Parts: sequence; C-alpha cells; structure tokens
Amino acid sequence: IFSNVRRGQEFHILGEDGIIWRIGNGESVRIWEDPWLPKGTTRKPITPKGSSVLTKVSELINPMMGAWDDQLINEIFWPEDAAIILQIPIDEQMEDWPAWHYDAKVLFSVKSAYKLAVTKRDASAEKDASSSSNEKGDKGHFNWFKIWLLKVPNKVKMFMWRLAHNSLPVRRNLVRRGVRLDTICPLCKRLDEDCGHIFFKCEHVKH
Repeated sequence: IFSNVRRGQEFHILGEDGIIWRIGNGESVRIWEDPWLPKGTTRKPITPKGSSVLTKVSELINPMMGAWDDQLINEIFWPEDAAIILQIPIDEQMEDWPAWHYDAKVLFSVKSAYKLAVTKRDASAEKDASSSSNEKGDKGHFNWFKIWLLKVPNKVKMFMWRLAHNSLPVRRNLVRRGVRLDTICPLCKRLDEDCGHIFFKCEHVKH
C-alpha cells in the first residue's frame, strides 16, 4: 500500500493543492486547466488563454526536434510563463505523469496525501474556532468522500479511507476494540502504536 501511485487522469482528493504534472509527451496535460508549471501558487499559466485554439501541451512541442517550439511559446505566452516552460525537461518517449508537489520524492504517495489532508483539516478547524460563523457546507472543510473519485486501485482507496478515519488495525485501535495486547510500537519499542505514530513519527519508519 505504501508504494507510490504514479499514474492517473485526475487527483481530486485535495483539489490541485499537491499535484503537478510532469511532462513526457504532453498529450495528457491541458495547457490552460492543468497544473504543470513548476512555479506559482496554481502551477498554471498566468497568460490569458484569449483566442488561442491550442489545448494540449503536446501542441507546444516541435515534433521534428522533440523539443519545445520556442517561437510558438514566445508568441503565445507572457515572458514569465515562456521562460518557465522553456526550462521544463520533456521526453516524448514517456507519458505525462502526476507528481506530488509537497513530497521531496516527487511521486504521489498515500502518506504525503494524508499528511497534507490533515494539515488542511487542522487549518480549517482553527479557522472555525476563531469564527462565529457556523454555515453548513463550508468550503474549508475537507471532503473525505473525494477519496472515492481517485482513479487508483480500490485497495488504495480503501486504505486511504480507513487511514483518514483512524480505523486501521494498529495496536491502539485494537485495544479499543477489546483486543488484549501491548500497545507499544514493536519497531521503536518506545511509544504507543497509533496511525500518527506508525506513519509519521516512528523513527524506524522515517528511515
């Protein structure tokens, strides 16, 4: 389950907060809608689409040279975007893939997705605590049901759902269910084994 998820058309679980597309042949990435520029908060072009009829990143690549079409890019995009695009490495022999913007290892993983989701949830809780507003359906709340929209294997969805709801069979949870056993983590033998410990805090897991 800890293996990285490298492919997928959409990752709606966290909106686009953690995703950036890495360019291979450019055929799967939309120029104006998808996050693929390695700078800025949205990782999308700041240049207005205007009347441009181009839709896919592959249309910005010179098929004869296997490289960016410098002239086309400089004609379509503002200098800020053009400079970033021309620095992005491409490989027409590879498919595009969604990478994990918040993880040093780049690839999307259950651990990094969950960590970002928890951060967003906690930030939302703090915001709610400091506000007198109690509107239902506040957009700041994380919608865990979006897990099921992920185009990843069902076993990954189920794992993420159980991790998000603290229902994995870690020792602390088993004891709460009436199982008699020691709650100490068998790896570090120092702290109780709960989801937070086994996925983020245990020194043996980190290494």
